[in-house]
Amino acid sequence: MPVLSESGLKEKLRSTPTGAYLIYGDEDYLKKVYVDRIIDKTVDKSFEDFNLHVFDGNEAVLGDVYDSAQAFPVMSETNCIVVKDMPLDTLDTGNVALLNELLSELPESCALVFCMISRSVSGEKWKKIINLFDTFGSVVKLDKKEKNDLVRTIEKGAEKRGAPFAAGVASYLISCVGSDLNTVINETDKLCSYAKGRTVTKDDVDAVCPKTLEAKVFDITKALHSGRFSIAQQKLSNVIAQKEDPLMILGAFIMSYTDMYRVRAAVTAGKRAEDVAKLYNYSGKVFRLTNAQRESHGLSLSSIYSCIELLAEADRMMKSSSVSKTLILEQTLARLAIYEGNDR
Repeated sequence: MPVLSESGLKEKLRSTPTGAYLIYGDEDYLKKVYVDRIIDKTVDKSFEDFNLHVFDGNEAVLGDVYDSAQAFPVMSETNCIVVKDMPLDTLDTGNVALLNELLSELPESCALVFCMISRSVSGEKWKKIINLFDTFGSVVKLDKKEKNDLVRTIEKGAEKRGAPFAAGVASYLISCVGSDLNTVINETDKLCSYAKGRTVTKDDVDAVCPKTLEAKVFDITKALHSGRFSIAQQKLSNVIAQKEDPLMILGAFIMSYTDMYRVRAAVTAGKRAEDVAKLYNYSGKVFRLTNAQRESHGLSLSSIYSCIELLAEADRMMKSSSVSKTLILEQTLARLAIYEGNDR
């Protein structure tokens, strides 16, 4: 059985909520949503104290999980066991055998969920665990949604709340607050409440939603790329006045120019911005690459590389000298403008 995505898990839960699950991935919000959904489908609230067993996998032993799974549900047809963040890849031979027994002999009345909330699932040992769950249960990988999926989620949710988003506003919201699903949903709720039944606009997003540091720096670099240095300088001053950490601001600059370099290198090689996402970790953030492709238009690969070297020098200075970090940022912005001006 292939690894299930959100749609595959949603389809499965319509008919067979019991069974063994290994749930992992980088979208924390979806993991919580679907663990809760499995619980809701298998545990009668009136007998939750008897039929729901939640284990902290960092402290629990597999034997206790096994015993709970073998117990008959009380005054109900099903029960549920949830194990969070158990390091299954570190199990010794005896416990691997016990896990195999647990999964292969799981009662039909039980839903057993091993959910990796904050634990990474990678490496050869995890492959063996995944194969085990694939044999006896379901393997579910819930990663961050790509931008188009997020846009649909936002627009669908806003329609239900009676405050539809104008064209392009959902995409703009993502660029401002990031692609974390929990954040996006919370900000959508906030905007719909603010709009009170009318169409949500970009002005509403600017008025209500706090921008991420990444989005603030994107605004600065966007002004810089278009030759509006005074505006870029003012925007940087605003970010500094908001007490953002200068090192974090510089880090966002480095990320922005790194995106541009990767995209420009790909385009030079006859590839697309989306192809870069296959080589690096841009899960749920491919829009950064499309933005980088647009904003780097007119800049040569060598100029972008020179800008990255300049940013690396600023990073060294911030970490090793007594010069004001704010002054280093301001000087770096001016030098970036000169480097880009030579191309434009």
